[in-house]
Amino acid sequence: MAATNRGTFFSGAGLVWKWQRLVWWVFAVCLIFGFFSTQEMTERAASLLNHSMAAQRLVNGFDVGAITELLQLPDSPLAIQGHNIVHFSMLFVVFMLFATGGILAAYVLDEKPTTTAFFEAAGHHFWRFFRLLIYLAIVLLPIAGLAAASNAIHTHIDEQSISPYSADHFGEAAVVAILMLLILVRLWFDMAQVIAVADDEKKMHRALRRALTLLRRNFFSLLWLYLRVSIIAWVLFGIGLHVWMYHVNPQSNVAAFLLSQLMILIWIGTRLWQRASEALWYRDHQANQAPEPAWSPSPAPMYVPVAAEPQA
Repeated sequence: MAATNRGTFFSGAGLVWKWQRLVWWVFAVCLIFGFFSTQEMTERAASLLNHSMAAQRLVNGFDVGAITELLQLPDSPLAIQGHNIVHFSMLFVVFMLFATGGILAAYVLDEKPTTTAFFEAAGHHFWRFFRLLIYLAIVLLPIAGLAAASNAIHTHIDEQSISPYSADHFGEAAVVAILMLLILVRLWFDMAQVIAVADDEKKMHRALRRALTLLRRNFFSLLWLYLRVSIIAWVLFGIGLHVWMYHVNPQSNVAAFLLSQLMILIWIGTRLWQRASEALWYRDHQANQAPEPAWSPSPAPMYVPVAAEPQA
C-alpha cells in the first residue's frame, strides 16, 4: 500500500499539471471575485491613510504595531463592515461547489475537461454536493461546541492557575485536537464527493457511510496522502510570506501583487493536487477490489475426431 500511495501522490501532481487549465480557471474566478470584494475596503483605506503620516509605517515596511492600531479604529478599513466581501465570498463558495463536480470527473476519468463535459458533470453533481454541504454543517456543530467548551476551560484555567503556562499548554493541545478533527472531517467529505462522482452515487448518506468505512479501513494511507500535500502547501505559503515581508521592496506594488497571486495560485494548485490524489487513490482501490474470475474447466470440444479403423 505504501508504494501505491507514493505512486498516487506523484501521479496526482502529474494529473493536476496535465489538466492545469482547471487551476487557471479557478484562479481567474478567485482573482475577479477578490478584486470586486475588496473595492469597498480599499476605498475606506484610501480615505483614511492618503493624508496621514502614519501611513508611512505601512508604506515603508510591514509594521505590526501600525496594523494593530489600524484595527482598533472605529472605522477601520481592515474591518469587514460592508457586504461586498461577504457576498463575493459566498458566491465563490457556490462556484467551487458547482465546479468540484466537473473537476473530480476530469480527475476520475482522466479525460480532457472539455467545456461541455465539464459543465455537464458540474451540473449533474451540484445538488448532491449541496446536500453534502448541509451534512457538513451538521457535523461541524459538535466541533464548534467543543471549541467553545475548550475556550471556556482555557479561561477558567487561566483564572485559577498560578502558572501562566498551564492555560497555554491546554490551549495548544485543544487547538491540535480540534485541527485534527477538522482534517478528518474534510478528508471524510472529500472521499464522499469522490465516491459520488466515481460511482454516480445518488444517496449522499450512503456515500458518507461508504467514505467513513473506507477511511476507517485505510486510515493512515489516506491521512498521510492528505497531510503530505498540506505540508507542502503550508511550507510554500510560509516561504512566500517570508519573502513578501523581508525581501520585497515596500514601494514595489507590482512585485508584492505578483507574489501574493503566486501564493494564491500555489494554494489552489495544492488543493486540487489533494483532490486528484484522492480520485486516483479511489480508482486504484476499486480496481484492486475487483473480484478475480472464478476458475472453470475448459469446455469440451464439440467435435472429437474418431480414429479411422484399420483396414483388413
